[in-house]
Amino acid sequence: MKKNKVVIHLMGRDYALLTDQNPEKVQRTARYVDRKMRETAITTRAGESMVPTLTAMNLADELFRAQDENVRLKKELASRQKD
Repeated sequence: MKKNKVVIHLMGRDYALLTDQNPEKVQRTARYVDRKMRETAITTRAGESMVPTLTAMNLADELFRAQDENVRLKKELASRQKD
C-alpha cells in the first residue's frame, strides 16, 4: 500500500508522518488531538512536557468510556431483540 507524507500541527509544532491512512482523516485526527492538548494545557496549567502525557491519559479514558458505552448499547439492543 502506498504511504502518504502528511504534515500535522500539534501545539504549534509540525510533524511529518508517513502513513497509509487517508490524509484528510489523519488531519482530522490531528486537529482533535491538538484541541485536546490545548484544553489540557489550559485546564491543568501543566508544564509543556506533561501536556502530551496528560492528553494521552484523557484520550485513553474517552476511548474506554466509549467502548463501555458501546458494550452497554449492544447488550441493550440484544435484550430488546429477544423481546
